[in-house]
Amino acid sequence: MQDMVEDRLEALWKGTGFRLVEDPMRVGYYSEIDLMLWGSKIYGDDFCNWLKANYEPIDIVLRLARQTSVVLLNGSGFDGPCWSVRASLANLDEIDYLKIGSALRSILDGYYEEYKKAK
Repeated sequence: MQDMVEDRLEALWKGTGFRLVEDPMRVGYYSEIDLMLWGSKIYGDDFCNWLKANYEPIDIVLRLARQTSVVLLNGSGFDGPCWSVRASLANLDEIDYLKIGSALRSILDGYYEEYKKAK
C-alpha cells in the first residue's frame, strides 16, 4: 500500500512538471501543492502579485472542478498556504493523479496567459 501511495504521489507531481522535494517527514497519504510558490519560480513575482490582485485563492479549486470535475481542497483549510491545494492520495488510480497534476499545471499556465494579455 505504501508503494502504491508513493507511486500516486510521484504521478501527481510529474503531471505538474514541478519538482517534488524529498521530505523524510512526509505523511504520504496526501500532497499539498503551493501554486503561488511555483508561479513565482516559473513566472516571477510580478505575475504572482497580479494573480493575488485579480483572484481569490479558492479560484484554483473552482477552476479545477469546472474544467475537470476533480475536487481538491484548498490547502489553507489545513493550515497550509492560501494558494495551495491538497490532494488525497488514497482513492484514485495512479493515472488519475497524473491527469490532476497536468490539470493543475494547465490552470497555472492559463492564469499566466491571462496575465500576459493584461500587461
